[in-house]
Amino acid sequence: MLATTPASLPLSLLRHLRLTVKTKIWMTVTTIVLLFSFFVLFYLPAIQERTLLNNFNKDVQNHANTVALGVKIAMTEQNFQGVQTAMDFVKQDPLLRFVSLIQIDTIWNTNHTSYKQVKNIFKTYPDKKKVDVNVASNDSVVVKHASINTPTMQGEIVLAFSTKEIIQSRKQIRATSLFFSFLVFSIGILIGFVLARNISVPILKLRDAATKVGRGDLTQQVVNKSHDEIGELGLVFNKMVTDLATARQELESRTSELITEKRKSDDLLDGLKQTLADLKATQEQLIRQEKLASVGQLTKGLVDRLLNPLSYVSNFAAVSIELLQESQELLTTDSYTTSEHSHREALALLSLTEGNIEKIQEHGSSLTRIVRSMDKLLQNKSEIFIESDINNFVETQLSNYRINMDKNYRDISLELIQDSALICAMVRILPTEMALALSNLLNNAMYALHEKALRDSSFNPKLIVETRNDGKYAAILIKDNGTGISEVEQQQLFSPFFTTKPTSKGTGLGLFLSQDIVKTHKGTISVDSEPDAYTTFTIQLPLSDAAA
Repeated sequence: MLATTPASLPLSLLRHLRLTVKTKIWMTVTTIVLLFSFFVLFYLPAIQERTLLNNFNKDVQNHANTVALGVKIAMTEQNFQGVQTAMDFVKQDPLLRFVSLIQIDTIWNTNHTSYKQVKNIFKTYPDKKKVDVNVASNDSVVVKHASINTPTMQGEIVLAFSTKEIIQSRKQIRATSLFFSFLVFSIGILIGFVLARNISVPILKLRDAATKVGRGDLTQQVVNKSHDEIGELGLVFNKMVTDLATARQELESRTSELITEKRKSDDLLDGLKQTLADLKATQEQLIRQEKLASVGQLTKGLVDRLLNPLSYVSNFAAVSIELLQESQELLTTDSYTTSEHSHREALALLSLTEGNIEKIQEHGSSLTRIVRSMDKLLQNKSEIFIESDINNFVETQLSNYRINMDKNYRDISLELIQDSALICAMVRILPTEMALALSNLLNNAMYALHEKALRDSSFNPKLIVETRNDGKYAAILIKDNGTGISEVEQQQLFSPFFTTKPTSKGTGLGLFLSQDIVKTHKGTISVDSEPDAYTTFTIQLPLSDAAA
């Protein structure tokens, strides 16, 4: 029998085997609900029950130790009434099963070479309670022992308490856990239903309409009343179908005209066929451009929507820090009449709140940088290349960089080495984009040097920018002796959103954007590094015809 491969399976069967968006939503919601239910129903009750039992054991042991201490004092003073008083300490507890004072006698053999200890009950409450001297704890009773050693007596206090309240607390905890598990499950089902309905149903409508359009039905229109990205996608789809229908009508009209002209003159047949092929290619190109323009418009709108709330987060966080600082100053004045304990507690809470808001500001700023970097990717790049002297360009950019350099990097040496073979060497560049690429590489090098300097006070940071000429290409090398980059990280270095910096300091788009800029110049960018030793980024740009 031949083995069945995925390629030999019917297309309809493969469609049934794949996971739909609705199924994925339900699987995700169900997994989260089940995990939370397991935590609430099993893990949390087990911890609470263990805590209750441990606390109860400690309380019983403390009672036993207290009674033993009272008995020891009374026996030392030979105050037998005091023994009764010490045992009365726990008589009023409703959970008490019994408390016994046990005397331990040491009996030696005839040769006085070995002995055994015999336990006898000296006094018990309740008086008629029969107590086993070797009694131990079980599910219904917790038994604790406390030793007594006096000059006149050696013994121990045996204290037994009922676990009735613990058992009742367990039942209550389990009932509460069951209720919350059911509540979470119900809410999860409701959320899953709402998500599946608001996401899956519009997507399925859009898929069915796209399938019919692919079969030639250009009358399809998607009705979606939502105002989110799915609704905007539906509007773009409807516009695309309308444009396709218009293009088809124009094509059919043009085809009819060509057929009429063909009947008039067979000599124009070849020209008409070529025109028809050109029209079809133009139609396909217009469709592709329309799709790309629509996707770009949607993405641009998403970026614009994100930037405003992110700016609000940063601004409100900054204002909140100022308000908290003013509150702390107010609390520290002599007019603050609250107690010392409340005063300290209020200051501590304000300090914690200030720390949290600083984190909000820090991560809000990080998200803003990420979105602004995404916005740079979406911006229309200049198409006007300018022939520039590579040495003059790099020197100018370094001068500008020194002026606007971060204050943390002022002590780092920045040196320029120019290749004499590149005198008047011209390259065709987009100045703004190439300046951005150089700035990204310089910032990364400065950060690596600064981080290493923080770890090693004797470290001498150095950054060198060098230009070279190999005959066909002008090369720009950015060298630093900073922290370096591992081999694993080098393989992902130019991937979007990958960064070796902390989340609050890196966006992961700098090198990706720099690589895109260099490729636009028909050049290459590469990296050579050794951890904790050096890092060298090399940009190669083709020399222009004028330089050749």
